[in-house]
Order: sequence, then structure tokens, then C-alpha cells
Amino acid sequence: MKIVWSWLLELCDLDRMPSVDDGARALTGAGLEIEGVTDLGAGFSGVVVAEVVGKRPHPAADKLSLVDVIVEKGGAATQVVCGAPNVPAPGRRVLWARPGATLPGGLTLSVKPVKGIDSPGMLCSEPELGVGDDASGIIVLDEHDRTPLGAPAQQALGLADHVLEVNAPANRGDVLGHLGLARELCALLGGRVVVPPDALEPDAELVASDLDAAALAAVAIAPDTRAGCPRYVARVIDGVTVAPSPRKLAARLRAVGVRPINNLVDVTNYVMFELGQPLHAFDHAHVAGARIEVRMARPGERMTTLDGVDRALEPGDLLICDGARPVALGGVMGGLDSEVTAATTRVLLEAAAFDARTIRRTARRLGLHSEASHRFERGVDPALPPLAAARAATLLARLGGGRIARGAVDVHPAPRAPAQVPLRVARARAVTGVDLDAAACEDALTRLGCAVAATDGDALHVTVPTARADLAREIDLIEEILRLVGYDKVPATLPPLRAAPVSTADDRPDRARRALAAAGLAEAITFAFQARERGAALRLPAGDRRADPVALKNPMSADQAVLRTSLVPNLLAAVARNRNFGVPDVALFEVGSVFWRADRADGLCDEPVHACVALAGARPAWLGEARAWDVFDARGLAETLLGALSTGAVRVVAGAPAAPVEPYLHPGVSARIQLDGVDVGVLGEVHPETREAFGVEVPVFVAEIDLSKVGAAGAGAPVRQMRAIPRHPGAARDVSLLLDLAIPAARVRDVIDAAAQPLVEAVRVLEDYRGDNLPAGHKSMLWSIAYRAPDRTLTDAEVESAHEAIVARLCAELPAQRR
Repeated sequence: MKIVWSWLLELCDLDRMPSVDDGARALTGAGLEIEGVTDLGAGFSGVVVAEVVGKRPHPAADKLSLVDVIVEKGGAATQVVCGAPNVPAPGRRVLWARPGATLPGGLTLSVKPVKGIDSPGMLCSEPELGVGDDASGIIVLDEHDRTPLGAPAQQALGLADHVLEVNAPANRGDVLGHLGLARELCALLGGRVVVPPDALEPDAELVASDLDAAALAAVAIAPDTRAGCPRYVARVIDGVTVAPSPRKLAARLRAVGVRPINNLVDVTNYVMFELGQPLHAFDHAHVAGARIEVRMARPGERMTTLDGVDRALEPGDLLICDGARPVALGGVMGGLDSEVTAATTRVLLEAAAFDARTIRRTARRLGLHSEASHRFERGVDPALPPLAAARAATLLARLGGGRIARGAVDVHPAPRAPAQVPLRVARARAVTGVDLDAAACEDALTRLGCAVAATDGDALHVTVPTARADLAREIDLIEEILRLVGYDKVPATLPPLRAAPVSTADDRPDRARRALAAAGLAEAITFAFQARERGAALRLPAGDRRADPVALKNPMSADQAVLRTSLVPNLLAAVARNRNFGVPDVALFEVGSVFWRADRADGLCDEPVHACVALAGARPAWLGEARAWDVFDARGLAETLLGALSTGAVRVVAGAPAAPVEPYLHPGVSARIQLDGVDVGVLGEVHPETREAFGVEVPVFVAEIDLSKVGAAGAGAPVRQMRAIPRHPGAARDVSLLLDLAIPAARVRDVIDAAAQPLVEAVRVLEDYRGDNLPAGHKSMLWSIAYRAPDRTLTDAEVESAHEAIVARLCAELPAQRR
């Protein structure tokens, strides 16, 4: 939220006047983070207030004028060439950018000839100073403006000021207005809050004794709606005229990010940002029967909101209705049929308190987030509506030239008593570690507007103001006391060292993260939600449980509409995003839950934890030429991960081209990952159609493993038995085999392992050759088998005997031919 510093100070009577930096530090130190401070007048310099003392036509151009201006009484006049049609009569004040002045965009002015006459600088319009959109003429100050001649233009425009960007906590709806921040600043620096006098009671000179608000507006809250709207205040202002807002009021609205529209609409926004109470102005002439009824929407009901959209309503939506139809979506947006227009002369002003959950549900369902709903969703003080209504009514009558109807219609069926919270001073000391006494606690709470009464012992009885709905428990009060006393008062002490108990929690996800990070991959953390289209890109068959994701009832957006059933889609989206941002070489992993529908009595999903890697582009290369990632890198990472979680035997079983492992993997480059004979995951190259759906043009290799099938929860890292360094030399024998193309290397390894030859120490593939000089449908594989005995040096005869037995078995069982 944006706060204008001068506006904030108007609501404070401080013991000492702080600088804007002092105020920002105080608020940040108390937990209301100031994310930035902006100088409103920093966009231009060298522009001053000048008085017109004469004007005449330019001798060489009909549309130009020669304007004489002064910057001090009795001073010499300067002639400036001006092309605006609204050059005022002598005596009025304008803004003169003198030679050397710098305008927004970096333009520096000098003396320049215009149609043969030198013009020292220029008289400025709103767009030229970046303070508005009115390009029809130069800025002419109000005739009652008291800004001194020669003063900086920032002073006349209300820009000699600063804006604070406040990051308000979600539970602090009370600080979403200048009044709430003023309470905080006074509590921190010492002082009292100054509520605008006309917020307590409208200006008596503007009240029309012959008009009665109760006669001009009847208000009723339906009994079943009182929880959704505990209070509704209405006032009537008659005889108003729609006109532009005063320059300084409009400048403040621009400073907080609101575009000025006209005096009637701007007043409701101004008071909302000042007091934190959203308001709405209806054209009284378009409120049927001069009646307001607050009720819940009925099935099938519709209304057109201010943005021109016809909206379908649901029974949970809160409506403001007149005698015939809905005229506003309570707390969210007004209706198109009753909005204030240029023809409006009588305004019905609404100030209400609405239930936060009701407004939040409607605003999110309809995708309507407004300044009003933002405040109502976080809670608005039910004591604010009458104050805001009186303040706005006075401003509407003053700026619109109208009169305020006598009295206000205030429907408040069940006033809420302020919360009563007990506080133990000893508990405050124990929680904060600060040596607090009852007097210090009482002082801090009193500065926050609480009423404090002492009880027996060291307990305090605290009455919380209605604005602070977040103070409901003793711990909330303790937190507030510490905020006011200062977090720097908490002593720095070393906690006692205690032996950590052995954890039985499932540590497999953390061990998986450590293993993959140690392998050089970067961890990605994506949402557990995804767009339905991402899951569909995996091309899973209809019977696959992963093809039927769980849909969210109230998703934040269409991109987060369903729960993920695999980690692959979001990682592919991350690969695409990295490449779009100029990072072509990507090596990512994620460890997280996936969500599958399950036939369970509690209605919950199965939530296994998966680990997934995604590789695209080239692997890192510091000394040599970079080489592209391939499926064997994905396999190596899968084996590294499983090795960190289990001591079981890892086996990779390749899929057949006619029967791919997964629809989203390339038929010829995919495999199942097995651990001790149990399928635990898959790996391979992503199918071109799938990766193209994510906008990735290069091959991507993935491996996804179900961690719930690997090891045991809480078992810790697998324990491996150390083997002694061999004391005797070994021997190696190679064998070249002619095999059918359909026989994978894993099958050859299985046969060698099944021989159970005790002298075999290691087995590896040296070559996989395929060429025209081989019989059709065949390949040649060269294998190397290492032999060793732990207690002696093997003889050639022993090695040959063991080796020939294995070769004979290979030739018989595969079948294969020895080359």
C-alpha cells in the first residue's frame, strides 16, 4: 500500500516531528516493512510559480502568445512564448520552466527562438510535468492558491512530498489507510491521532435542515444476511455538481496509484485511502424507491457491474439492492445502472462493514480484485462506517456545491462488544526474554489504543479496540508489547545444548535432494498445481489414474487448476522457461509429492513422493568442448540417486519400440528402472510431441522415481560394507559375441551373473558394433570380464576354465556366436 507522508502527518500530533526516513525506520522496526520511499517531486526541477502580468498576440503566429511573467512582486517581467489557448488574465499564476530546468525524460530547457522571438523556457501543462493527462492547455493555479511566487512547482502541485510503500501483513486490515498508519506512528514515536473533525460530525454549515436522510433513504438488512453485513450507514447529499477535483486532492490520489475521475468519485476514493473504509456513491435518482436492502443473491440472479460485465450470481454473494434490482455487489464492485454520472445531482453514500470471508469468496470466484475488496477481505473496523460517511459527505458537499441531508441512516442490528483479553505479565517476560513489568506492558498497550485494567497479582485485563481484530489471544498482546518496546531489547543468549533425538521421520526426500545436488543439478521448486493442459501433454491413456487429476474447486488461475500427477510437466515447463530466458543448458531436479485419486474412506488422495530430473542442452565442460546430455546421463543420475537411498541391485530394462515405457517418452529411448526386481521409476528421452507442447525444440531427457518404493522411511543412509584392497593380482579376458539386435546388453549381463562364477570381479561392455559387414539383424558386442581370487594369484588355467564356462553359457542361452 502507498502512503503519502504529508497526509500521514496531518493525522498525527507527534511529540517530535520526524523526517520521512525516521518514520520509515520506526515503522519497519515495528514490523510494518517500508519497501521503498519515493520523492514525488523528483521527476522535474527548475520549474517555479510565476504570475502573469501581461499577454499579447505573437506578431508572427496567430496561435502563439507572448506572456510576461514575474517570480517576485515588483520584479522585472520576463517574456515567454506560449502556444496554449488558456493563457490566463494578468494576476493569475502559472508554472514556468526557466532556462536550465529539467523535465521528465531528461529534457533540459534553454532560451530558444520561436517564430523569431526568443523564449526563455516554457509555461507547462500537466503532461509536460508528468502530473496528469490534460493536454488542452497550461496549468493555471486556483485563484485562491497561496503558494508564494518563485516557489518550486512541486509545492503548488502537492508534490513536495514522499510516498512510502508499505508491505502490510495480511492480518492487519487496520493499516490499509492513512489513519491506521497514523495510529502506529503515534504509538511508536509518542503522540496522539488527529481524526479529521468532519469525520466526527459533518460541517454544520453544509447540513440542510429541510432534508432528512431517513426520509430520503430507507435501509434494511435481511435477517439471514446480518453476519455478512453487520453494519450499513447511508447518507444523502443533495444539489451536487460533477466537476474536476481540486489539484492537490487529485495529486494525492495519483500518488497512491488511483486515477482521478471527478469530484464525486474521487471523494469516495480519497476517504477510503485516508480512513481505510471503502465507500460507494449511488446516483439517488437511479435507486428505485429510495430504498436499500442488503441480502444474499438468489439462484439464477444476474447483474451488470461497473466494468460492463453481466455476471451470474450465486447464493453466497452479498448484494446491495434497491426496490427493484441489485445495484451493487457488496464490498466488491458497484452496479452499472446506479453509478454516478455527469448528470448526477443527488448522491446516496454507502459506508458499510462486510464479512471478510464472504467478500473474499465472491471476489475470488468472479476474479474481481478491487481496492475495496482488498480491504474488506482483511477486515474493516465496524466503528469506521459512520466516521467515513460523515467525512465523505462533508467533502462531497464542499467540492460539489451541495447540501448534506440531516442525520444518517445507521443500521447496526448487533453491535460487537470490544474483545476482552487477559494478560499475564510473567508470561510476557517468559515469552519475550525481556524484563517487562506491568507498567511497561500497560504503557505499550495503551499507546496502541487498548484499555488496560490491573487485576489481582501481575495479571492485566485488556480491552482491545474494534480496529484490532487480530488481537484475540494473550500471545497476540505479547507480540504487540514487544513490537512497541523494541525487538532490539531482546537479549542475545546461547540456548542450552541438547542431544538431538534420533528422528524416525521419512528422510528419503532430503537424502534424494542432497544426492542430486551433489551430482551438480539445480533444484526446482514448482507448484503442486498445474494447468490441465500440461497433464494432457503427457498423452496418458484414459485408464491411467494419472490422466484424471484432482481439480481445485477455487483455483487461483487456470494455470493452477488441477493437482499434479507427475513431476515431469512442471519440470518441462521450467526447462522451457529457462531456455526462453537465455539459459540453453538446463539440468534440474525436483523432489515433491504427486497426487493420485484413491478409493479411500477419508476421501483423500494418495500422495507418493517422487524425485525427477530433467536434462536439456549440453553438460558442463570447463576444459574441453561441451557435449550434449543423453539418456545415459539420465540413467547415471537415477543410479546415483538409488545408490544414495538403498544398497539394492539397480537394473534398467529398456522398452521396445513397439511398446514404449510411457506415452510421453520416445519409443526407442526409454526404460524402466528396477530396484531388486521391483519397478520404481522410468527414464528416457521425452517424446517430441510432448516437449513441443511445452515449447522446447531440443531433446530433453528425464528420469522419475517413486521414493516410496525405495528403502524404508526413517532408515537413514544405507550402510555399505567396506571391502579390503586386493592383495593379489587379477586377470581379464575379453569375448566378442555376435547377437540378435533384439538382445539387450542387460540380458547378456543377466546370463553372466546367473553363472555365479565366484572368481568374477567385474563385467563391462567395451563395444557395441553394428555394420553392413555383419549378418542382417545382428550386432557385435565386446565384453570384458575381470577375474580375481581374494587369497591367491590365479593361474592361467583357472582363469581360462572359468571364462570358457561363462562363454559357453552365453552361446547356449542367448543364443550367441563367439567371434
